[in-house]
Amino acid sequence: MAKPDLVQSRLYAWLIDLLLFLSLGAFFGGLGWIASTGYWLLRDGLFEGQSIGKRLMGLQVVVGPSQARCTFVASAVRNLLWVLPLVNLAMGLTGLYALSHDRAGRHWGDRLADTRVLRAA
Repeated sequence: MAKPDLVQSRLYAWLIDLLLFLSLGAFFGGLGWIASTGYWLLRDGLFEGQSIGKRLMGLQVVVGPSQARCTFVASAVRNLLWVLPLVNLAMGLTGLYALSHDRAGRHWGDRLADTRVLRAA
């Protein structure tokens, strides 16, 4: 089972990113939704593997056993399921369970992209 403090920090980071996503879409209208979807897909490739939410919560996404920083490609693979209609609902329901019950604290997107979320160094 994943550490509760890491799961909690990941949830807060996700909420911060969700608020940013919704704000971009609402503020800029039609083009804002394109920009916010782009942010959602590529967010973990920013700032040395940190989305804005993860950066504020002191988390970082790494790829593979070498724990290299998350690239934009790995970020897109990891977050693709979140932007597909109806799949994101299933991701929310099953992802939270997987996140809190997986030993490494990985959800479906982490498994697809071979990524992990760790405390930033």
